[in-house]
Amino acid sequence: MPTPLCHLLRVIGAEAVAVFLVKQLRKVADMAEAGRLRLHVVPFEAGAHSLQQSLLTLLSFADSAPVAYVEAFQTGNLMDDPRLVASSRTAYDLALGDALSHQESVARVRAAAEEHEHGHQ
Repeated sequence: MPTPLCHLLRVIGAEAVAVFLVKQLRKVADMAEAGRLRLHVVPFEAGAHSLQQSLLTLLSFADSAPVAYVEAFQTGNLMDDPRLVASSRTAYDLALGDALSHQESVARVRAAAEEHEHGHQ
């Protein structure tokens, strides 16, 4: 399952970007409330966390070993080495431990959408 990480309150670009971001945030919150995904926001007040500088996607398969895909600025790395996949899983679990609950995360995403919509950052 993909594990995206983003900044909820930072908008870079024109007003049209903020309008698009509001739609995206509401769509993610709607999907989370409908049970289509689990949402966990790591709040700024949690400080530094294990996935702060990259995007991690953990993939599990019924008929083969799990893999991890790590993406950063201008790079991407698919890892199938069991030690690296396990280390990636640990980093994910540590970040998840700092995250808000699913319900709190949905509320935080909705609040961010409201702030962007009304221009309060």
